[in-house]
Amino acid sequence: MRVSAYVIHTRPFQDGKILVDLLTLEQGLLRGVWRLPKKEARVIPGPFLCFEIECVGRGELKTIKSMESVQAGFYLDGVPLYAALYIHEILERLLPLNLPLPEIYELYQWLISSLHAGVAIAPILRRFEVGLFAELGVSINMASTSRGEPLDAKQVYQFHQKFGLRPYFGELPKQAPLLYVEGKVALDYYAGAWTNKHVLSLAKTLHRSWLDGLLNGKPVSARRLLPKQEFQGERLNGVPIFRSVF
Repeated sequence: MRVSAYVIHTRPFQDGKILVDLLTLEQGLLRGVWRLPKKEARVIPGPFLCFEIECVGRGELKTIKSMESVQAGFYLDGVPLYAALYIHEILERLLPLNLPLPEIYELYQWLISSLHAGVAIAPILRRFEVGLFAELGVSINMASTSRGEPLDAKQVYQFHQKFGLRPYFGELPKQAPLLYVEGKVALDYYAGAWTNKHVLSLAKTLHRSWLDGLLNGKPVSARRLLPKQEFQGERLNGVPIFRSVF
């Protein structure tokens, strides 16, 4: 089997071998064993470089027979590098093995190209996360209430991880919501208005909690590398609230 792939993680396996996690166009996340070349030329396959790979094996763990780069790689450092490592970690932990997800492969290519081009990092990370959630079938519904009712742009809603959006009329909820959000901001989020600072602020809080739920609360190590910006906006009953005007 030949695949087009990017290396998203490597780790030692046995003497002279490493385990390689690959994001492939044809098979999604693929895990294989790669025997390193002889000692004087042992170079571990690097990230952000597209390879053409030949692998064999019927089980989940493949044997990689050859790896040949087919295009120039991207050099990233600083915050763009940390952002890419963050994406690598969530891909490795969320994607099922050997399930073709070509849209995620293409989204990843767009992401690293954007990081290399110096595009603002927060909008592309949030856009990538939305695409990832959609392809995995775990999208966040910001288009309607939990009952399927259309949103009122001026209404404030409470968002619960399990139930989604519910109108808020000033009552004290029995269970604190994840956040409160004005209908207009929710609709702008749904429309993909990633240059809107209110949407970005909402998405950062929302996606972090959504990912924590998908990962059963296990921390994402690469987050520690990214700049820390605690929520400084308005709170309602101690819970962040996102409005179109702060």
